Amino acid sequence: MLIVDTREKKWDHIRAYLELAGVEYRVQKLDFGDYMVDGSNLTIDRKQNLDEVAANLCTQDSSRFWREIRNAKKHGLRVVILVEHGPQIRNSSDVREWVSKYHHITGNRLVQEMFNCSVAYGVEWEFCSKNETGKRILELLGG
Repeated sequence: MLIVDTREKKWDHIRAYLELAGVEYRVQKLDFGDYMVDGSNLTIDRKQNLDEVAANLCTQDSSRFWREIRNAKKHGLRVVILVEHGPQIRNSSDVREWVSKYHHITGNRLVQEMFNCSVAYGVEWEFCSKNETGKRILELLGG
């Protein structure tokens, strides 16, 4: 059974995909991430774009994100962060070329912080377009 976190926002496009695909899900509070299969150690944390990632990793408000990532690792969870930035961002090399509309953070700095997060806490980064998110979540969670 797929579990969707109660705090997940703006996920109608994902809900529609799950329902069209006939995937059963329930909405309940998750301690880590936004999507998880009941009993699994893999959680997916969805981010709407790289600006959200930059806010989570590189601003004064980032302490909550880092605390959650540390706690997830402590609890033995594998964390995949799925970034819905769009077709122009498919990997970390593409992130290097990214320019924020809202932050004074360069793409190079963001890639470095993403790398630090991966090395320190085992976080994996995936990228997709919004219209691919539902399918990608199912693929990552094993079908």
